[in-house]
Amino acid sequence: MTLRLLPVLLPLSLLSVACTDTEEKDLDDGTGEETTDDTTDSGTPSTDAPTWHADVQPIMATHCTRCHYDGGLGPSDFTDLDTVKALAPAMRGSMDAGQMPPAAADPGCRDYEGSEHLTLPDSAAATFSAWVDADMPEGEPGEAVETVQIKDTLDDPDAVLMMEAPYTPTYEDPSNPGNEYRCFAVEAGELAGQSITAMAPVVGNNQLVHHIVLFTMPSESLTEDMRDPAGWDCIDGMGSDSLDGMLTAWAPGMLPIEFPEGTGLAIEPDHHIVVQMHYFYNGPETDGASDQSGYAFHVADGPVSPVFMAPVGDFSFAIPPGATDYTSTDTFENSFLDLQVLGMFPHMHQLGTWFNAVIKHDDGTETCLVDGAYSFDNQMTYQFKEPAEFKQGDSVEFTCTWDNSEGTNTVTYGERTDEEMCFFFTFVTL
Repeated sequence: MTLRLLPVLLPLSLLSVACTDTEEKDLDDGTGEETTDDTTDSGTPSTDAPTWHADVQPIMATHCTRCHYDGGLGPSDFTDLDTVKALAPAMRGSMDAGQMPPAAADPGCRDYEGSEHLTLPDSAAATFSAWVDADMPEGEPGEAVETVQIKDTLDDPDAVLMMEAPYTPTYEDPSNPGNEYRCFAVEAGELAGQSITAMAPVVGNNQLVHHIVLFTMPSESLTEDMRDPAGWDCIDGMGSDSLDGMLTAWAPGMLPIEFPEGTGLAIEPDHHIVVQMHYFYNGPETDGASDQSGYAFHVADGPVSPVFMAPVGDFSFAIPPGATDYTSTDTFENSFLDLQVLGMFPHMHQLGTWFNAVIKHDDGTETCLVDGAYSFDNQMTYQFKEPAEFKQGDSVEFTCTWDNSEGTNTVTYGERTDEEMCFFFTFVTL
């Protein structure tokens, strides 16, 4: 098999994210023993059942409402008690089935920012279940506790770059119904010659936006068609060999990318930002709907160590029809410089079930980077709390696993969602 370090990213296929994690709450079962259940051994409801204000609202605020709020990327508004009450049985069913939160990397491999929000301990699910069994009492507003809410937006950006004009998708590609890949060239403006230290999308219409990918391109390489505010079709490539490389990729639910202090991703002078939008058809209610999205940035106020995006992928796999657990493994050797790995974004399509990446050091030791069950609906850039050393002579072993048990054809590499990918988009610094 061949592993290649890509200069640019081909179109991705990404989807949205549900909400996540909860906080642990101990309850008294009436016998003096602490338990996470709200019933006694006889099944009688405890007088100390959890309440909305003291227990469930903090769970929602801390872990779910970054997506599930009025106008948010997730369906329904989990800041509203009546809404949560109406959906509580379904929410509990999703927790019990392991569907809420969606699959994410195991922080025991390598811990990452926000990991405490993306995994659900059994005791937290039991707290929510106990509240439902107790007929979802509201409690007193004074019982509310202070919570830390994570955000999917960037506070006080130094620069915001937007598509020049609204665009209405047409979904005219017969080989990819209901999907459209559209690219827009945006002047780098005040970003030109600067280094990005943090970035997050500004989504114009979350009912249409499936994913966003950013690239850079020399301004002199833009054709007249590329300068059109309506953009150009880019399902089969970006339409230019002049792309310098990928800056970042985003799917709904991802947290803002924030690089460690003293590092940044450089934007060369006299360059444009190419914004690749993947739009998807979301039902008749979105017929004729338009979008005007962009990206927000923090920039460095002085010299920083450079950050690079290194998309590494496997192109030679062939997933047989009927295969339930097909795995492809390959390696990439660092023959360049001593590096630090800051974060990693594993990516497959709808058949993906598991990912793993491990650094194999020259001295025979190993460092785990990412490992976990893969969900097409919960794709994340895992930003490591501590960088991983990736020295010259070390190699990274990448593994992707797919389930093609219901398929009747061999599935190989491709850009559309009925094809597959095995990529690990990696942020590194010197």
